[in-house]
Amino acid sequence: MSLPGLANADTSEKLAKEEVEIGAKSEWRFEVGFEDTATVKVLEGIAEIFGTELTNDYEYSFTGTKSAIYSHQGAKIEYSGNVSSEYTSEETQMNAYINLHFALENLRYEAANTKKGPRVLILGAKDSGKTTLAKILASYANRMDHQPMVVNLNPNEGVYSIPGTLSAAPISDILDVEQGWGQTYTTGPTLLHPKQPNVRYYGLETIDENLGFYKHNVSRLGVTVCSRMEEDEEVNKSGMIVDTPPLNIKDASLIEDIVSDFEINVLCIVGNERLYIDLKKRFKEKVTIVKVPKSGGCVERDDAFTRQVQQKSIREYFYGTSKTILSPYTVHVDFTVVNVYKPYVETNDYISSVLPIGEDESDERDSKAPKLLEKVEPSSSTLQHCVVAILQAGKNDDVDILLRSGVLGFAVITDVDDTKTKLRILMPVPGRLPDNAMILGAYRYFE
Repeated sequence: MSLPGLANADTSEKLAKEEVEIGAKSEWRFEVGFEDTATVKVLEGIAEIFGTELTNDYEYSFTGTKSAIYSHQGAKIEYSGNVSSEYTSEETQMNAYINLHFALENLRYEAANTKKGPRVLILGAKDSGKTTLAKILASYANRMDHQPMVVNLNPNEGVYSIPGTLSAAPISDILDVEQGWGQTYTTGPTLLHPKQPNVRYYGLETIDENLGFYKHNVSRLGVTVCSRMEEDEEVNKSGMIVDTPPLNIKDASLIEDIVSDFEINVLCIVGNERLYIDLKKRFKEKVTIVKVPKSGGCVERDDAFTRQVQQKSIREYFYGTSKTILSPYTVHVDFTVVNVYKPYVETNDYISSVLPIGEDESDERDSKAPKLLEKVEPSSSTLQHCVVAILQAGKNDDVDILLRSGVLGFAVITDVDDTKTKLRILMPVPGRLPDNAMILGAYRYFE
């Protein structure tokens, strides 16, 4: 006799396993939903995901992803679980990406004398495969015993951080193919070498919402990264790989600023002939400009998918992954304890309780300098479920100091009690809330 609901517990069948033969210079493309899990194992041959070689007979687990497994000489894989889409394709652009890698290797060889490796800026349209190319170039460089600096300037995608950030970290170990990039020291003990990124918080979803604040963060990150590379000869010789948000020729001025801020010497244009030609005319001989084709495996990511990726990233920051479980901490504080700012948005989508720092409306009209931050008065309508960046600057520091400050960590304001003027804040570590300023972005997290 068995208990109700447990009759088939010991006799449940395992998910069916399928084998796939990947031909030479071909790739197996697959998609897994956020509510599903699929496992993949390499049985024979050598295979890789975006440049990172997969270990044979090891079961990799995937959820909420669109990915591809490539093999240069052919491989056999086995997968099981809920795969929403899968197929094998012989039409890949990996030869072009590998050739680009070897061209960068030549520049690294020359850097033995110049001490400065290739600094690559990857440009292209939305969903053109820029981030995939960045992973491939970083992974191949790491496999050649280099430690390239990877910089993410796309606030919609968090790299070693949450969405809304701009970040930079040297790649000293293989990438975590299950998580996309990998984990940081905030995660605690990890299977792979954790990263300690330098992070700036922009907080908005598009760069046009406050272009001045975006440029400011790009410039400050550029100063920090270039200084870091000057102090580390190995990283400096390995070079830099910079991923960007979708940009076109209308953003030429911004592209020039990025080239200057990060001392870029190679522009890589992905699948955009017009942008390639226009930038060739604009930069002439100042930098090397190369064009690479867009992969046929690139798929369009709709807003719903992007939101789910962002929520997953925020959740993993506080709660970890299935392999690295974390326990966040909750504190209760009074409204008077916090000083919260947010990027100024000229369209004034925010409520009237938000006041510009040190200026009234007449001052704003008279001022020609772009406004970057404004102060937020705590209330449930402004802070409920909001993600905030805790800066390294004190809460009473001048706004100029806040603008120069990097990020100490992140928190979520899970509840706001207007009557009792109390906040409930979720933090990644136990202890009291740091006495530091906070920046509120456009991102929310719902538990």
